[in-house]
Amino acid sequence: MTEAFGRLQHHLSDLPGLPSVTLASEHYFDDITFERLLAGQGVPYPGGRAVLLEFYEVDFQATVAARLFDLRRRRLVPVIAHPERYRSLWKSHERLEELVATGAVALLDTAALVGKYGREPERCARRLLDAELYHAACSDAHRPSDVTDVVAGMRYIEKTYGADEIDALFRQGPREILAGTVNA
Repeated sequence: MTEAFGRLQHHLSDLPGLPSVTLASEHYFDDITFERLLAGQGVPYPGGRAVLLEFYEVDFQATVAARLFDLRRRRLVPVIAHPERYRSLWKSHERLEELVATGAVALLDTAALVGKYGREPERCARRLLDAELYHAACSDAHRPSDVTDVVAGMRYIEKTYGADEIDALFRQGPREILAGTVNA
């Protein structure tokens, strides 16, 4: 992965005006990934203080809260990717509250707010936003056409919660995550 990224960087260096690009990875969280993260073998966000985690859709394992707490003790901020897509949270967000209490942070996929992934993730995203469980927001854009849903989600946030919430979710929260200063 780092070799491919190095080749990409070489090609990008010839193109003026581009923003800086860094390497990070979304990690499917399981026992193997947990051990690798503890051993420093993950690919965290730039700065090395926060790691993006994705969970299998069915449910969170019983040991997840303790493992996320262990990551925090190692000075890593566990960032839970798009919790609104996890079926186990569609009826109740108590489990996410527990994980956030361990020092993890939740990352909203903005397009979920306008139904990109279906009605249940949309409802869940709105409930989690109402409950103030998100620390930051992002897009999970994979193609140019996804931008329309991201913009619509941002408009929903601004209309419902105001410009300060846009600033908190898209500027302040991400900066705190990258700096590793969340709940510090």
